[in-house]
Amino acid sequence: MPYFLSETEVDDGRFGGLNFLLSSPYTLDEDWTDDPKKQGAWAVRNVRRSHSDFGTFRTPSLRGVAETAPYMHDGSLDDLDAVVRHYNEIDIERLHADGEAILSQLNLSEQEIADLVAFLMTLSGVTRP
Repeated sequence: MPYFLSETEVDDGRFGGLNFLLSSPYTLDEDWTDDPKKQGAWAVRNVRRSHSDFGTFRTPSLRGVAETAPYMHDGSLDDLDAVVRHYNEIDIERLHADGEAILSQLNLSEQEIADLVAFLMTLSGVTRP
């Protein structure tokens, strides 16, 4: 998915989520906690932001994946076939912020794409796309 939302705006991903967490009065380390001893506050106090958090997202389980459309963090892909095709033909020049190549094309045949989509559907108990 694109890192840049526009020429002047990046997708802040996890970095933005961490900013929200650390500014929230409703964490385990703040006054609104239901833990008066703040025993779980260490989990918030130990959060560290880094530049590599920009554009990163927590990936959910595949269980029930056929029931969670639209796909990608921005909802830009409508169905599982589109997701598989996205990764099948992804731009291999895409690099992570630190220069590490993090993705490669799947290079699947049409039959393999259909098989993978069918498998993903079974994770939701669906037998046909």
